[in-house]
Amino acid sequence: MPAPEPEAQLGFGDDLIEAFYKLTPDERQIVLEIVERLKPGVTAFDFDDFDLQSAAMKLLTYHRLVLHNDDKQNSVLYARWLSSITMVDKKMVLHIDPGLHSHLERLRHHQEADAERASVKLASQYSIRLYEWAWNWRHVGLKRVSIPHIRKVLGVDEVRDAQGNIISEKCLVHWPNLKQRAIDRALHEINEKTDLHLKLVAVGQAKYRRVLSLAFEIREKKRKTRSNGAGS
Repeated sequence: MPAPEPEAQLGFGDDLIEAFYKLTPDERQIVLEIVERLKPGVTAFDFDDFDLQSAAMKLLTYHRLVLHNDDKQNSVLYARWLSSITMVDKKMVLHIDPGLHSHLERLRHHQEADAERASVKLASQYSIRLYEWAWNWRHVGLKRVSIPHIRKVLGVDEVRDAQGNIISEKCLVHWPNLKQRAIDRALHEINEKTDLHLKLVAVGQAKYRRVLSLAFEIREKKRKTRSNGAGS
């Protein structure tokens, strides 16, 4: 199997995909229905299922989005999944901010690429990013990665816009903090909640115990087969 492309993981501009991983099943159902009906210029979507009203209200009021537009200006959109809700007779009309269109398109391509992972729900941004990276290497079995690259995967390095303004501060600079607060917690959540088993099996060190690289064991868990009534 060919190796993944170098950037085949979440990166700058994939904030909505990260946010999607944190939604409940009902909230995801609404978002995915909007994504399926997405067309240029369309910002209103009819929903007849009033059982989803509670989830829709959370998308309107609870989940705040901070989305990097990945344009020349490195502009940032502050929004929510829904901008407003209109109740008409026995249906809801859900409205989205026009600025969400490009981000929802990215989400659509992401879901089309691997719909099998639509049920995965993760809370930590580190878990989400490490999971996305590991998924692309699941057929390799053992993957070594440099510390600079794993920091990029986890999104803990400083990010600046085209004008040199700091968008995201550098954090978890020292290895013990990076391991304890990001990697260990991400491994625990990934192994508990996803279809992957991920284990840190080696730490490459130079002089003075400076950590240079890591090695991860990556295995896809066996899927449970659904019974179709036939004998096994």
